Parts: sequence; structure tokens; C-alpha cells
Amino acid sequence: MDSSHTAQARVAPALPLLLLILRSIVVHVAIWIMVFVFGTLVIFLSPFSGGQICFYLGNIWSVIIFWLAGVKLEVVGLEHVRKDAPQVLVGNHASNFDIYAMIATLKDYYYRFLPKHEIIYMPIFGWALWAAGFPFIDRKNPARAHKTMNQLGARMRETGLSIVAFPEGTRNRTEALMLPFKKGPFIVATEVGVPIVPFVLHGAREVQGRHNFLVIPGTIQVEFLEPISVKGLSYQDRNDLVQTARSRIEEALLRGLRKEGT
Repeated sequence: MDSSHTAQARVAPALPLLLLILRSIVVHVAIWIMVFVFGTLVIFLSPFSGGQICFYLGNIWSVIIFWLAGVKLEVVGLEHVRKDAPQVLVGNHASNFDIYAMIATLKDYYYRFLPKHEIIYMPIFGWALWAAGFPFIDRKNPARAHKTMNQLGARMRETGLSIVAFPEGTRNRTEALMLPFKKGPFIVATEVGVPIVPFVLHGAREVQGRHNFLVIPGTIQVEFLEPISVKGLSYQDRNDLVQTARSRIEEALLRGLRKEGT
């Protein structure tokens, strides 16, 4: 059985289905109202704030969503994330709540997500990310993707910008623990020479799986793992680096699942 369905079954006795549906409607409506209002503000105010207005409003957006959804946030291992030097943060992706959780967790850090190019065409939301300086990666155009990666690397060296990426490339709605990893974030890390910080999102899929309308109250934990050094590594080491990060994330996910089962 899908984990989101299991979560619904656990919650149903405590929260009547009708109330759960009504609460979910409120959450979805609030999300899109805030996307329209906050996104419009980001588009017009980003030139005057270096794009950082996106994260100030994004944190408010995330806090409101968590409150309306009845979801709590826990953070473990935040000491592995640095404020004084760039890093590449990579983690699993199975829910919209992954984004909200990371925004709330990293509210005091200088970073950008690494979104796929298609998002830039989403009205208001995609335009706001573009205005805020998010580096869109066009995976269908290798030459353009390579150029974006080079520009991103230079920006990280010059400004201390960190990158947050979901190397699965999209939210996982399969029975597999994770989808295959894209190599882009790992190539950036080796070219810039910055550590990779794996992170694990526990519980987000149970709150809301992909294409699942219902939002289930619960707890999401963001766990940051020990950084992986890229010292002495190059483009040729990218496959080994991907496997190292994936193995650590997978191990932490399985540990979390075993803990839930006990």
C-alpha cells in the first residue's frame, strides 16, 4: 500500500474525513492565493532586494502552510550547513511539502533552489523564481544546461551562494524509495570545489504524496547528514560521488522507516 494511503488510514479515526477534506481545501486555496500575492511582490521587488525578498516572503508562506495543515517541522544536523561558505545540498523529493520544509529550515541562509527549466513558464510562480535569480536547468538542451552550470559555478565562487537540489529531478510517486539521481548538482560541486551536504526529508510523503489532494497533519523532519568532501575529485568522479550521496540518503531513509515501524 502507498505510504500516503497508510498515513490517511492512521489519521482517519482521529480526524473525520469531511474535516480532513475541508482542511485540505483551505490549504490548497491558501497556497495559490499566497503564490499570486507574494509572487507578484517578488517580481516587482526583486530588483531592489537582490532577489532576497523571495525568501523573506517564502518563509512567511511556508509558516502559514504548515500552520493551516497542522504540520510540525523538526530539524536535525543543521550544524552541517554553513553560512560563511557555499555548499551543494542534495536530498530526496516526494512531496510539495519538501519545498515548504526547506524554505522554513534555511530561512537564515543564502541559497537558491535548482529548479528544472519547465517551471519558468508557470504564471506568477515561475516568473517570481526567475526574478529572484534562480538558476533554471534545461535538461533537454545539454549545451544550455552546461552554460547555466558554468555561470552558476562562477556565481557561487563570487558570492558564497549555496545550492539546494533534488537530484531525482521530480517528486517520486513510485513504490521505489528514490528515483535515479541526475548528475548536475554533483558536477557543480566538483567544478566549484565545494562540499556536498546530503539531507533527508522524513514524513513529507505521509503528509502529502504527489497527486494526493488530502493533506494529512503530521511531522516532517529535515535531517542534514555529514558533508561529503570533493577535494581532489573531478568530473570523472561524478558517478562515484552520486553513489556516495545516494547511499547515505537511502541509509537514513531506511533508518527512519525502521524507527517508524518499531
